[in-house]
Amino acid sequence: MKRLITLLSVGIIGIYISSAQAALPKTTFMQSSQDENSGDDSDDGDEYTEGDISFDLGMNLPGDQYIKIALGLCLPLNFPDFESTIKGDSQLKLGGIGSLGYHYFLTSKMAIGFDVSFGFNVSIGSHVFNYVPFIAAFTYQPVAGRFEFPLTIGLGFAWESFGGKNYFPGLVVKPEAGAMFRLTESWSLGLEASYLLMPQFSSWYNDNAENFAGQFLTFSVTARYHF
Repeated sequence: MKRLITLLSVGIIGIYISSAQAALPKTTFMQSSQDENSGDDSDDGDEYTEGDISFDLGMNLPGDQYIKIALGLCLPLNFPDFESTIKGDSQLKLGGIGSLGYHYFLTSKMAIGFDVSFGFNVSIGSHVFNYVPFIAAFTYQPVAGRFEFPLTIGLGFAWESFGGKNYFPGLVVKPEAGAMFRLTESWSLGLEASYLLMPQFSSWYNDNAENFAGQFLTFSVTARYHF
């Protein structure tokens, strides 16, 4: 009798476990495969695999965003003229510049954003020219596989300081071009070059002062975090 009760109990427990497993929802992981994409004629990017998930790199969608961090060199071009830069006797020496920015894609290739930079150059008299540009930027970015080529035009204002004197607000115009490589879904790394124009309209404030448009060429190593 006890054996019969034991067998019945084991059978009931087995039926209950089987029913519970059948009732539980199953998790399906969506993963793109080569067969599924064989009919897709898009060549926007490569496929990057991380664990069981595949990412389509090289394609940005409206609403995508990224944070940009850049560090580089800043070459003065006209202090007082371009010839002095070539000869190596410019009044301002090679300096440095760093930038931090946020950008938002309006379409798959066009983005708007905002960058804040800090730059410095040392003069031949060991004085430091400091400048902090605040720039609103528009970017058009063609893509080829994992390579991204941002072309940016920026416009804004800057705080400038030299020899204990400050100039604010100063106009800033900054066209920029770069080449980025998408390392993962979230990170890209590359190089950027820009032309930085910072005119000072000093005669507006002092009749004895002269207007001057500082021109710089920058080269930066850039990292972008995409989200």
